[in-house]
Amino acid sequence: MWAQTNTTKSPQTLQGLQQFWATIKPRLVQLYTFFRDKKNDSKLIVILAVVAFGIAIYFLTLTIGNLNALKQKIPQLKNINAYDTTLLQSSPLTKNIVQNANTLYDLIDENATTQADITTYSKYLASLQIPYTYFLQYIYLPSLNIWKDPYTQQINPDIIGLQYLKKNPYNDITLLQKRSDFFKYVGENNETNDISDINIGDITEDNSGYFSMPITVSFVANSKRAFLLLTDKLSMTSNRDNISLLDEFFYYLRAEVKKDKTAEIKTLTTQYQQLTGFTTTDMTDKVIAYHLYQWIFNNQKNVLVDKNIIDATIKNIVTCNNQSNDVCYYQFREKYRNIPTFGYMIGSNTASDPAQNLKNFVLNLPPVFSLKEFTFDKVKTQLFTDAQSAKYNGKVTIQVYGRGISAAEIDAIATVLGDKCFEGDQKMSADAALQSVTSTITKISNLNRIDKAQSDTLRQLKTNIEKVQAEYPKLSPYKKTVKLFEVYRMINEAWLCK
Repeated sequence: MWAQTNTTKSPQTLQGLQQFWATIKPRLVQLYTFFRDKKNDSKLIVILAVVAFGIAIYFLTLTIGNLNALKQKIPQLKNINAYDTTLLQSSPLTKNIVQNANTLYDLIDENATTQADITTYSKYLASLQIPYTYFLQYIYLPSLNIWKDPYTQQINPDIIGLQYLKKNPYNDITLLQKRSDFFKYVGENNETNDISDINIGDITEDNSGYFSMPITVSFVANSKRAFLLLTDKLSMTSNRDNISLLDEFFYYLRAEVKKDKTAEIKTLTTQYQQLTGFTTTDMTDKVIAYHLYQWIFNNQKNVLVDKNIIDATIKNIVTCNNQSNDVCYYQFREKYRNIPTFGYMIGSNTASDPAQNLKNFVLNLPPVFSLKEFTFDKVKTQLFTDAQSAKYNGKVTIQVYGRGISAAEIDAIATVLGDKCFEGDQKMSADAALQSVTSTITKISNLNRIDKAQSDTLRQLKTNIEKVQAEYPKLSPYKKTVKLFEVYRMINEAWLCK
């Protein structure tokens, strides 16, 4: 029966569709004809323009209505209560700010004040770091790159051979001598320690741009005073508070020099500006630091630091204005009692030349290190001895730190050595040196008369450079730098450089 019903209605449905099509077809034909007729283009454009204009009017009216609605809500939108401030209230950084603010303008004003404070404190922090940035970092954290001047950034490619042994503080002999002296000589009046054993570990460079080196020393302190003086030296740059005290002294020293030595600074500025690479945004601070460095480490004439400058620095540090010199110097020694050597060398009225004392102190100032182990025991003896003449056995392990060599510094050294040796813009490398040697061997092999001695020398040189070429990728940055100079020296002594 269901099939019969559908069969009965099917002709009626089809007839209805036919009637609908018959009705709409003429209208579609008229519409198609209208669009096809180019005479109607202007009418069509007018119709589309009217429609577009109507739509624009609609949206404009809608926008104006929304703006008017927002204007009516502006007083409410200004208030913080109109927003969800749960996140701001839960943060310890913004909790108090939100509680004390009523409108968005209060938050904007608070933000402007905070930004101004950040700028002020950032400038102040930068000024505190100036003595370290321009001077103290080269003492606290000496660089493995002995070929680059820290102030002019110029590379000296002539520090090779004997010059390298003399100026490199990291070769084995120099390290042993310097570190032994550090533990042995601890003060005046012939106070010394006997070094029974010293072991210096390998230099380890890390990805942060710094290196570390372990040193273990066994010693015998010949007196209680010698032992205490050694303890004082060990706390000099391994104690954060002591480093802060030294930083503070040089901060005020720089301020006094800038205030009282303007004429000398002007003269030095004119002089240093002639140095290649000596440029900076703050020339005055760099001039002062460079002069101090040259005076202390290269024995240049000192024109900035004298007794009056140090006296003013001491009084400024302890805020000593109307008191006598004795009182001021006593307060200074008290402030620096954790660095007694420095306190008495600088803060004493009896010091005949405090500037020279300052120089001597910096010359003997060790780099930053951490104290890993320090054990000691009093030497037992059957003889009667007082406390001052007692001896102590001790063992110390420290980790010395410094600045490593960056990839950019290695590239700069390779460029300088390449310019010194090769034609064109070729950088120094084991590959470039090997190419030069191979080319020379080929040339002399093509000659009718071959110098066998020269040929054998070049072939041995080729073998040596090939060894460097094979091990170079696995070396540390410092050892890579040393190898570049070794390769340069080998081919230069073989008369293969230009």
